[in-house]
Amino acid sequence: MTCDEFLATIDAYLDDALSIMDILRVHRHLLSCECCYRVMGSEATLHSLLADDAARDQPPGSLRERITLRVAAEERARSKARARPEPFASRSAILAGRLGQASSSSSTDLRKQECGGPDTSGS
Repeated sequence: MTCDEFLATIDAYLDDALSIMDILRVHRHLLSCECCYRVMGSEATLHSLLADDAARDQPPGSLRERITLRVAAEERARSKARARPEPFASRSAILAGRLGQASSSSSTDLRKQECGGPDTSGS
């Protein structure tokens, strides 16, 4: 492992996100490189301080209530939207189906032309 490879894996190492083989490679490098050993020490200290600080941070008590109220409001809005009948939905579906049939047959013809197949357009 080179020093650059080591520096690229420090965060993953400190987050316990490396495979066993990569951990062994890091350890082997640290045994042979004093500079990277010092870097690892300072990074490990910083990682520990940040983890301790994050553990002490607690969200305000009202956060859960605000989230619950917002989710409930969105669910009510969705159920109201679903309850409204859409008068043009069936006509739109029929039209879309007919357009889909027409476009699929013409797109098949276009694909045949693009791929060097016979021209079925009659021109």
